[in-house]
Amino acid sequence: MDDDTENLVVLVLLGIFSVTGSVGNALVIYIYSRKRDITTSSLFILTLAGTDLFTCLIIIPFNIVVLHLNYTLYYELPCKLYMFLITCNVPFSAFVMVAIAFDRYFCICHPFLHAITIPRAKIIVMIMGVFACILGIMTSLTHGIFSIIDPPSLNVTINAAINSTVSSYISQKKINDTLLGNSSVTPSLSTATIGVNVSPEADVPEGYGPGMCAPSTEIFNSSVTDVYQKIYAGFYLISFLIVLILYGLIYRSIHIRRALKAKRKRSCLFPASPNEYSAVDTQMTVLNNGHEIEGKDGDGQKKFRKKSLGLKEKVFYANIRTAAMLFIVTIVFLIAFLPSWLMAHDLVPFSKILFYMYFIYNVANPIIYAFMNTSFRDDLQAVFKRICNSK
Repeated sequence: MDDDTENLVVLVLLGIFSVTGSVGNALVIYIYSRKRDITTSSLFILTLAGTDLFTCLIIIPFNIVVLHLNYTLYYELPCKLYMFLITCNVPFSAFVMVAIAFDRYFCICHPFLHAITIPRAKIIVMIMGVFACILGIMTSLTHGIFSIIDPPSLNVTINAAINSTVSSYISQKKINDTLLGNSSVTPSLSTATIGVNVSPEADVPEGYGPGMCAPSTEIFNSSVTDVYQKIYAGFYLISFLIVLILYGLIYRSIHIRRALKAKRKRSCLFPASPNEYSAVDTQMTVLNNGHEIEGKDGDGQKKFRKKSLGLKEKVFYANIRTAAMLFIVTIVFLIAFLPSWLMAHDLVPFSKILFYMYFIYNVANPIIYAFMNTSFRDDLQAVFKRICNSK
């Protein structure tokens, strides 16, 4: 496939992602924002939906324009704004995935701890947003409008210029056979500078040109930039490991609970000892907020005990279903960004179409909710019915 056909396919895919993702995430925000009982999981889902909607409405169309212009933006502001947007939304989504994993861990493994409440969840989201914006600002400061000065003073090796981050990888590499072959090109040009007049006599190498948004050492030197890029790229791996550990602990807790429940059912075949009755009474006292159960006979206590245990089991399995749904969301996020992350580190050959498929994550979440959340599916059907009835 030639470059023009590949670019056309990428632009069409991004356009489809933008339209479908905007509609789907708008529906998610509409449905979850109307719920009366907002939980921490609902808050994080709303945060994800808001981020995905912003990505589909703003970032993807901006990306389409930049790709169509071949990264030749000519002005500093759109260049830095572009780098800021595409490098702050990715770590923010990763941070939200980690927060969701912690929330599900505490809800299932430590339900009485109440570690993450609604106010705390809002504070966590704001802190993550501020930190993601700092990362975006740092990336924007390391990029600028590429210019050529004459006479040339430094040979630049493209392989040495390839950054470990997704954004700088795209802005530096020309999508052609030379770069896909990972070969070194040493054109006679100076380092990328900002605000330098272009000399008409300068020899502009293939893949570069005046006005192109590219990495710059105007503000930060190369050593600082290299350290920052390694830290930025490491967030993906760290987030993956944290999420993997937390969901592993959740699975372990669920497995232990099911084993104990099966053991309890087997013990019902034999008469319980007085010590077992005492343990059950102690447990029911805890469930009743520390107050003894009042009743005229043992039947009343047994009915309350059965009802309380049933409610507890219902909440527990509801948390498991929510955790399963959000786990799928996390897996889709990690899988969607994995090819781009590997390409950014030159671990796999570069493919422009496969690279930009990471935007599919911003479209997939509403589909996952519709398949795995019956409440969301019912609310979605109700919305469509109201729309049809109004027409």
